[in-house]
Amino acid sequence: MALDTSKPGWGRLLEPGLRKIFFDTWKELPAQYQKVFNVLNSQKHTEHDLSLTGFGPWEPRTSEHSAVPYDDPMDGFEVNYTHTEFLKGFKVTRAMVDDEQYNQINKLPANLARSGRAKVEIDAADVLNKGFEKIGYDGEPLFSTDHPLKRAANKGSNLIEVSNVSSPEDLLNEDTVNQAILLARKTTDDAGLKIVVMPKYIVVPPELEAQATRVIQSAQRPGTDFNDVNTVRGKLQIVVMDYLDNPNAFFLLDPNIHQLNFFWRRKPEFGSTTDFDTLEAKYRGYMRYSVGYSNWRGVIGVRSAA
Repeated sequence: MALDTSKPGWGRLLEPGLRKIFFDTWKELPAQYQKVFNVLNSQKHTEHDLSLTGFGPWEPRTSEHSAVPYDDPMDGFEVNYTHTEFLKGFKVTRAMVDDEQYNQINKLPANLARSGRAKVEIDAADVLNKGFEKIGYDGEPLFSTDHPLKRAANKGSNLIEVSNVSSPEDLLNEDTVNQAILLARKTTDDAGLKIVVMPKYIVVPPELEAQATRVIQSAQRPGTDFNDVNTVRGKLQIVVMDYLDNPNAFFLLDPNIHQLNFFWRRKPEFGSTTDFDTLEAKYRGYMRYSVGYSNWRGVIGVRSAA
């Protein structure tokens, strides 16, 4: 049951003899979403992203006098980012502030900030968490083998599914990382022409951090008795996102290509006031943002097959 800081339920903070109060003792983690998302500022209610398709291959001239075959770009897909407001607050009575002996009420504003920060990380991680099922702008999830191409008959793919996974080693290993890198290099634009995608980050949940370290940093092939060179050593930087909820999935990102976007409309701000009549102090936090993606290219998802 949540305690109302304006009611006597908080009276236990006044009791002498409490040796330790475990309230605000957690160490803060460095911001993680900034390592994965393009963090942008917005001055509008909604941000709109509209892509244009590229041109197809050049055509051979049919004669010495044939005209230039002009082509027109085509509209791609439109993605909208509508910013959401988030807020939270608390209040305390004057008597509580005067009589509380353990300096915990003074820590509440910092705790309010921490809960807001966690909300940002949760929402950012959810773009990847839901990226295998939630339908996106092109009628496919973020990670799919069937992304439609506007000017080509074939499909785009940024998804790898690994069968018979019973351990982290089965999912995240030199072979699957190389397979993901190769898939990234096969990425095409909407005209079916290859684009340069070179992943630089491997994004993992905490459960895969140790395995990712072994795979990316070992000099020889991990998990074998051979002296073969580990072909993915040093190719990727490891990024751990604590709010990734699937221990059987990881991601490769090219920061120069991907369009995972986080728009700040209003960064966290905090205010306080005291009611003149009741002497009750009120604190509140407010922020406004949106998060999502504008293109599937530049990010590869690898997960255990269902």
